[in-house]
This record gives sequence, structure tokens and C-alpha cells, in this order.
Amino acid sequence: MPIYKGSDIPASVGRGTLDAELKAWLPTGPVLGADVSIAQGRRDHTVLGAGPWPEIGTVDTFALPGPHGSLTVRRHTPTRASSRPTGALAYIHGGGFTYGTLDEFEVGLRVVAERAGIITYAIDYQLAPEAKYPVQIDEIEFFVRWLFDNAHSEGVDPNKIALGGDSAGGNMTCVVALKLRDENGPQLALQVPLYPEAAFPGDTVSGSENRVGLYLETNGIYEMVRNYLKNSDDGRHPYITPLNAPSHADLPPTILVTNGFDPLRDVGHAYAQKLAAAGNALTYVHHPDLTHGFLQFTRYAAACRQATLELADLIKQHIG
Repeated sequence: MPIYKGSDIPASVGRGTLDAELKAWLPTGPVLGADVSIAQGRRDHTVLGAGPWPEIGTVDTFALPGPHGSLTVRRHTPTRASSRPTGALAYIHGGGFTYGTLDEFEVGLRVVAERAGIITYAIDYQLAPEAKYPVQIDEIEFFVRWLFDNAHSEGVDPNKIALGGDSAGGNMTCVVALKLRDENGPQLALQVPLYPEAAFPGDTVSGSENRVGLYLETNGIYEMVRNYLKNSDDGRHPYITPLNAPSHADLPPTILVTNGFDPLRDVGHAYAQKLAAAGNALTYVHHPDLTHGFLQFTRYAAACRQATLELADLIKQHIG
């Protein structure tokens, strides 16, 4: 996988050859943004949460009195922490703001926690359209602040707290990092936006060439954004479209990942360029042979598992 720093990020990224194992599995798996009802789409995705799951030290779930009712969080503690107190990754799952359960991301988060020797916290924020923006942002920011406030009792080093997420979760990772900067909030040690929806990709090359058959459907993104936003919301606002922030300076060190066969490839790459131009510490990873969602596909393609292991190694370098 090509890995770049901010000083050598390429002017553009594209597709290579789709991994053969992943290509063979995709027609048998769920579709994100399919032309089905929300209820059916959620049912279709439950297969990604089926066990068995990888071994790990311990897993437990707890609830906090969040800003919009109880907020459930699942904590993955590795068999061997790489430091004491340990690093931690608060994680925002993807699913177009509309889909996704903690179970569906269990494999990837266990792999990251165990490989990096850190605690991962999966945040079960409320989904759209039942909950609209900014409910999700409020809940995620609440948990991040809670983790800083309770780091000692959690056995977490407050200087090693990261925030990450994939797809819509990558969008919200970027948004919460911007908000914490703007509000002089606690300083994240790292942000990890994976194939983030940094902007809406309808007029990009990647949105056109990857529009169907590669897990995430480009035109389905519009429906999912519609689920998330109210008519009165300004879609150009930086806390909805983080690529539009007037400044991307003074953000946390970043690991940003894109994939060749992904409608969000070009908007993710554009965000990496913004971070680099603003002088932030950046590690940019591009997988020309993978699709959107590889973190969830580790059991279906060896290349997806390898990409997840390599991501965990990069995270460990920062907060392990």
C-alpha cells in the first residue's frame, strides 16, 4: 500500500486492479445505499456482524447519560496493552449516518485493539433518520470529552487519546476534531478518518467511475445525507462538510485512508491535501486495489485483513 507524508502527497490518486478475492465476494454481500427500504438495508447488513469474532482480552458494554438520552459504548481491551496507562481510540462507525451496528464493526475493532495494544471504544450514536443532525455530533463530542475527563479511571493516557471512524464516521471524525479545535477543547493525539465523506462526491471522478457494484453506491449517498439533514440545515457548513472549513490548521496528527474503488476516494484525497497544505502532521494511505468498507470485510478478503493490520500498526506508532 502506498503511504505518503504531507510533504509528498500525490496530486491525484486512482484505481489499480480490484483485489480478486474481494471482487468475488462483493456480489454476495450487502450494499450500502441500495435501492431498498431502510429497514431492509439494515437487515441486509446484519451479516457483517455475525460471529465468530477474533479473540481479545476483554469486551464490555456500558451506558452513559448522554446529551440526548443514554449513550451506549462498547469497550475492547487488548490482551496485552502496549503501554500503561494505555492509548485509546474512540471509534465512530460508518453506514451513511443511517446504517451500522456495533456488531458489524466488531471484527475490525478487535483486530485494531489487539494488534495496536490499545483500548478501542465503539460509540453507538443514534442513527438517521430517527435522529437528525446535530444529535450524532453532540453524542460523539460528549463521549470524547467524557473519555478525557475519565482517562485515569479508565487506565487511559490522556495524551494518547485518538478519534477515528469510517465513511460517515470519518466525516464525523473530521467534524468533531474541527469542533474541539474551534472550542479550545481537549487535544486529540490523533485523528483517523478512514475513507471519509469529507464532502459529497457526486461531481467527482471517483463518484462517477465507482458508482455501482463496489459496496457503496454513489447515488445512494444522497438518500443517506437526506436522512441526516433537516431542510433548514446548510449542507456547506464545515460541521456537515468538513472540506469547507475556512481553515484546516492546528488539527491533530492524522492518519487518513482512501481506496481506489470507492466513490469517496477523491473527497478523502482532497481532505488530505487540505490537511497537508495547512501544515498538519499527516500519514496518508491509499489502497488502489480495495473498496469502501474494507475494515468490515476482513474475514472475506485477505487484502482487507492485511490493510486493517497495517492500519493498526500505524495507530500503534502514534498512541501505542
